[in-house]
Amino acid sequence: MLILNAIGPRGEELALEAGKITEIPVGIDAELDSATFDSAAYEEAELEGIVFDALGGLDPDWRSHLKPAE
Repeated sequence: MLILNAIGPRGEELALEAGKITEIPVGIDAELDSATFDSAAYEEAELEGIVFDALGGLDPDWRSHLKPAE
């Protein structure tokens, strides 16, 4: 599971688009301003790499909109 916090105006949009591109289910929690990518098919590091690559393809500055939850 990978949780990203939306810190910019396009956070939710980018997370949803990355979910479509990767075909990894993503849930949005509007109260916590977060997106959760969940796939039992990947280890955490592999999941992170796949999602981050997709986000980078959508917007090179994606880190100004999303950041990994601590």
